[in-house]
Amino acid sequence: MIDFKEISYENDDWELFARDFLSEAGFAIESPPDRGPDQGKDMLVLETLTGKIHNYTFRWLVSCKHFAKSRKSVSEKDEMNILERMQTFNTEGFLGFYSTIVSSGLNGRLRELRKSGKIKDYQIFDHKHIEDYLLRLGFSRIFMRYFPESVKRVRPLHKMVNEYIPVNCDVCGKDLLEALYRENYKGLIAYVYPNDEESGSTSIENIYCACKGNCDKEMQNRYRKDSRSTTGWKDLSDLVIPADFLRWIMATLNQLREGVKYTDVAFEKEKRLIMALSQKVFREMTELERERVRELISCGF
Repeated sequence: MIDFKEISYENDDWELFARDFLSEAGFAIESPPDRGPDQGKDMLVLETLTGKIHNYTFRWLVSCKHFAKSRKSVSEKDEMNILERMQTFNTEGFLGFYSTIVSSGLNGRLRELRKSGKIKDYQIFDHKHIEDYLLRLGFSRIFMRYFPESVKRVRPLHKMVNEYIPVNCDVCGKDLLEALYRENYKGLIAYVYPNDEESGSTSIENIYCACKGNCDKEMQNRYRKDSRSTTGWKDLSDLVIPADFLRWIMATLNQLREGVKYTDVAFEKEKRLIMALSQKVFREMTELERERVRELISCGF
């Protein structure tokens, strides 16, 4: 999904990206990237581990390797003298921040060091691990700054109001909106209409979200027991396409004008769905726009 070659191989850009990424992930940057000999470390970062009584600070040595252009894995030859480097900087863990993957040899070496107790832990942020974080809520600004072309294709989730609004399956609880990054056409929303001739389809009693398959069948069975039926389902994968999202909003407005009535429950769910899907469909706001929105809210607009 993300083209890591967008980050330059010059001017320490990969190290600067690692700094911003790890800071967003909750690490404190003790020693940031700088120019000149680094003695085997690109950064030192601190992680606060919370216990029942005390908090403990864990120091990581960070090594950054940007091999996206060649696509070669990071091997033991690329990470020489790991233990000596960690001892030099009095660190407890080794953190590799790589735009490709780690080789089996290097992974085995790190496992051996941890198993023997020579290092306390190690962590590898490879391209897939980093991608997972960037697609999560909260990392969209970093995504926009370092991967402007990939953002146009992927559209990460970002908050439109004060908090993230999930789209949970009403049966298993799975966040169908977040799952769109891993799977397509596996979730739906469905409208529940009264099953009688008088009302026909001029009223909407309820709306539910469900995984396709067993979860959807369970929801359908619930309403059939009450002599109601469900129709008018829509794919969530289609609704996050900007043009189809707009078409859905226009259809809802047309329904309201034509006299279709929503119960209070259904109307609140429809509004929440619009807000939730906008987190995927709309672009990230700039800081100036966010400030303007705060001003408008404070003025009551």
